[in-house]
Amino acid sequence: MKNWFFSRQGAVMLSLLTLLSEMWRGFLDAMFVLPVDFGDAGTMQLAAIIFTLLFAGWGWAIFVAWRGSRHGLIAAFAINALVLLAVPVGWLFFYCPAACRADAGVFNLANTLNLVLGLATAVSLAPHLWQKPAPGLKGRTT
Repeated sequence: MKNWFFSRQGAVMLSLLTLLSEMWRGFLDAMFVLPVDFGDAGTMQLAAIIFTLLFAGWGWAIFVAWRGSRHGLIAAFAINALVLLAVPVGWLFFYCPAACRADAGVFNLANTLNLVLGLATAVSLAPHLWQKPAPGLKGRTT
């Protein structure tokens, strides 16, 4: 299991699971949070564009990382770190403190899953960032 966890395939799979859990969280936000906190149409459309670009970029980074791209691994790590810090950690400490979380329901599960998968992905991807590409394989890891 340890070998799989730190393998490129394991890191990419964890990154994909993190992306899926964040997409679930994004849908929850779109259904319950954004209409209440940012009810105007312009802000909702901007949020939809931002979520779409984020998920598309993250998906592309995971795809090229799976194909062996070191740049894809770096991008997947960076997007994972950004989303990990921005969503679950920000939600836990700033947006919805303890009193709010008592009534948060499924958001608690979504944020906990994001946090656990995001941290596991970061730990799994990190060793790949310091590996040097094999000679003759520009931007690719072995």
